[in-house]
Order: sequence, then structure tokens, then C-alpha cells
Amino acid sequence: MVWGMTLPSSFGEFWPEGEFAGWYDSLKAYYREQMPEEQKALFDDGNGNGTGNYMYYAGEKFIREVGTSVRPDDLPFSPIEPQEPPKSYTTVKSYASLGSLIKLADRILAVDDALKAIIERLEPGVHQFFPIDLLMRRGEVFPKAYHVLFIGQYRDSFSPENSKEGSWRKNGDYGYLFEESKKDVTALAFSKSIFGGSHLWRERGLWEWLTCFSDELEAEIVAAGLRIPKHYRMKEV
Repeated sequence: MVWGMTLPSSFGEFWPEGEFAGWYDSLKAYYREQMPEEQKALFDDGNGNGTGNYMYYAGEKFIREVGTSVRPDDLPFSPIEPQEPPKSYTTVKSYASLGSLIKLADRILAVDDALKAIIERLEPGVHQFFPIDLLMRRGEVFPKAYHVLFIGQYRDSFSPENSKEGSWRKNGDYGYLFEESKKDVTALAFSKSIFGGSHLWRERGLWEWLTCFSDELEAEIVAAGLRIPKHYRMKEV
């Protein structure tokens, strides 16, 4: 079977409220001081927006498929470069506990060591992980290690014709929209012949709003006693 997880919608153990400490300043400094001129020209629109364009582009890489673009004329997203991952995330309050999979700012996901190990064992070399410090309000580092998660595979297995009518709608040229309730997520259908043996992936038509898990990955998460955001069993055809 296939499982679907939507992004957490309220602050708490699966979405600690906060911001990336110093990340945008470091991207800005790289653009201004170290980026080769030929690469810098790709972001310079002649109106002084080059720095902002690069900062947006680098941030979106963590939730987009390599080689795609948001709009047809946009620069396609390249692989994440060494200077681009955020190094720390500062929360507005202290948390006693956090889930094994959490959402940070800008719809970026992070996982703890235990979940990282499961994902890497099931799909070695497919996904990327970048260590990040979680800094609580008083400056202390959260005791459990986390890694920003880049999901490295996308599929086209969403099957509108086999999904319940009303659970989704067309979003112009930008794939599909769906309601994030349990009733509607469980009504979405996916083609086994297309997602095949994938364990963790996203659907091109549904973007970052839905993260898909295989039965095997979900079972490993349960067996390890890990806590992740709400996720629901969806239809497999």
C-alpha cells in the first residue's frame, strides 16, 4: 500500500516555530563575494534583484525536483551546492520533544538520526541529508541530531481517474490541488506500476504538499516507535 503525509499545518512537535539562523545572510554573501561572474549573470535581471533571485532559487532547491522549474521560462533547479544548506534553525520557544520528521520554515523537512538510518537502508544513495542544529530560545542546542531532508525521487503515479471525485481539482498548468483532510487524502489513488518499489517520494503533480511512503517504510517507522506527522493510507491501483 501507499501512505500520504501532508505538511503540518500548526506549530508544535512536528513544526517548531522558528527561522533559519544566518542562512539568508550566508547565501547573500556567497552571491556577492564568491559566486563566479558567469553564474551570477544567470540571476541578474538588470534591476538589482540578483541577490534576492539567487536566495529564492537556492531555498527552493530543497523542495523541488532537480532539473525542473516553477515556471517554464525559469532557470531549472540544479543539485544542491555545498554552500547552500542551512546550518542552524532557531525556534521561538524551547521544546521538550520533537517528532522524528519535522517541518521547518519554507516547507523544508528535517529528520532525526533514527529515521535517516531507516531511509538510507531502504533506499541507499537516493535522498540527501544535511546536518542542522536546532537552537532553542535560550541558545541551547536541542539534544537530538537532525538533518535537512532532500527527497531525491519524484513520480507521476497519481491517478485522478481512480481517485474519488471531489478529492482533487486541476490547478491550471501546475498539477493538482487536494484537500488535506483524512477523508480526501485517503480518496487519492496511485498507480503501483509507476511508483513501483519506491519507499519515499513525491508526486510531480502534487508538489511538496504531499509526501508518499511505502508500506515497508511506514512499517519500519512504526516498529521503531518513531513519531511523524499525520499520514494516511491511500488507494493503490
